[in-house]
Amino acid sequence: MAKGTLAKVMKYELRYLDGFPSFYEMQEAVWGLQRQTREILNKTLQMAFHWDYISREHFKETGAYLDVFTETGYKRFDGYIYECLKSDYSDIASKNLNATIQKAWKKYKNSKLDVLKGTMSLPSYRSDQPLTLSKDTVKLCGDSKDALVELTLFSKAYKTQHGLSANVRFAIPMHDGTQRSIYQNLMDGIYALGECQLVYDKKKWFLLVTYVFTPEQHMLDPDKILGVDMGEAYAIYASSVYGHGVLKIEGGEVTDYAKKLERRKWSYQKQARHCGEGRIGHGTRTRIHEVYQAEDRIANYRDTINHRYSKAVVDYAVKNGYGTIQMENLSGIKEDTGFPKRLQHWTYYDLQTKIENKAKEHGVRVVKIDPRCTSQRCSQCGHIDPGNRTTQAQFCCTSCGFRANADFNASQNISTKGIDKIIAKTLRAKSE
Repeated sequence: MAKGTLAKVMKYELRYLDGFPSFYEMQEAVWGLQRQTREILNKTLQMAFHWDYISREHFKETGAYLDVFTETGYKRFDGYIYECLKSDYSDIASKNLNATIQKAWKKYKNSKLDVLKGTMSLPSYRSDQPLTLSKDTVKLCGDSKDALVELTLFSKAYKTQHGLSANVRFAIPMHDGTQRSIYQNLMDGIYALGECQLVYDKKKWFLLVTYVFTPEQHMLDPDKILGVDMGEAYAIYASSVYGHGVLKIEGGEVTDYAKKLERRKWSYQKQARHCGEGRIGHGTRTRIHEVYQAEDRIANYRDTINHRYSKAVVDYAVKNGYGTIQMENLSGIKEDTGFPKRLQHWTYYDLQTKIENKAKEHGVRVVKIDPRCTSQRCSQCGHIDPGNRTTQAQFCCTSCGFRANADFNASQNISTKGIDKIIAKTLRAKSE
């Protein structure tokens, strides 16, 4: 990857079009490749370890390590691994075979020292491995409205043997604008296609597309901080002590989602109690099939919402020249009983992750701070008192009398440089 570029992954659902006489034949063939992929990955690890082991033993006896080229005729040992495995795994397209070997080779190099020291065992891959696809075996065709992908999964010999004249083609349904935009940028050459993966999950096929791009350059001030508060009344409330504008996104969608989730759980429990006693699991799955589908729809909805919220935050930061976004560290939100119950259902960690990823694309730095007392501190005088929060929505300082929306006050605190250290110092002084 070129210097100054970034690589990210987008997950696309696939719908089979053609390439085999039937969908089921395609699926059985690809599952066969999955089994072979696991074998290739583990054999690569084993061969790499064996080579290093005998080379080290040779060093102990002679004072010199074995030379790869002299022993194998290849400049690198991974080239020799490819030569050894290509005849045993001739069904796989050669470029994908090499990409699979390189995946395991990289994993081995990262753990090599610990393995040879005996401080960790040799890594291994479990079943149902995704197929590693070279960028040269993935061809995007169509447009963002009718998106298609053609995958070269099998070797020429395999296709000849089984009478297959073409590669496997899938349609790509677009679930949101982000997916559509990335696909179109790949088609237009704005993004470069990287190594991809074909994954089978929950009875569906997915393509994990790696795209490489150069982050956009903006006139941003790294010392200008946008504070982002996440709450119940407002899903997002962003402001800064460096500016007078605010970004507000109401949290009605958040609470509606929580209510739906709770209803689905109740429905699941109720229907499970009344399932018949047929084959184990059969009655349950049949009767609550719609519940499973609803949960998938809600999950997709939640993901879409978080994409939209994160884009709004980053776009606002870029537009107003904020070089830093500061947020509370909510990684332990589910364990924190101080948060409202409904907030514990919402994926704020996912939202923060999406903000971080989008910010990185635009050259905006993201800082996580200790959330302690950011909602209790007066952003005007610095006084910290639980009594400052008169209600969930209102803030009134018991010291200076400053009144404001509680989320606005919190976002002002969050936008202050070194606020967690300032709060910690204030609390220490109060306790002395």
